[in-house]
Amino acid sequence: MSEEKKVTFMLPDQQKQASISDTTSEKYLEFLPDELTELVNSFNGFEVDTIELHVTGALDSGGATKLFVNFSGEAGMKFTLKKKD
Repeated sequence: MSEEKKVTFMLPDQQKQASISDTTSEKYLEFLPDELTELVNSFNGFEVDTIELHVTGALDSGGATKLFVNFSGEAGMKFTLKKKD
């Protein structure tokens, strides 16, 4: 039986000057997929239309995959919401 992998989005902490060359976890804020669901649910009357995820790097350590997302350049996250029918 295969184990389920945990995926975490790693967003840079702007106050700690995170960069993809330094993947030290304390310089990043972890953003779990469940937190995305909570964020979307906080917009009453809307649902997710599209999600664009531009990753600058990834780190796979056993049962966990960390996707590093940056706030500048081509990297980042974009969520498009649409009104529920």
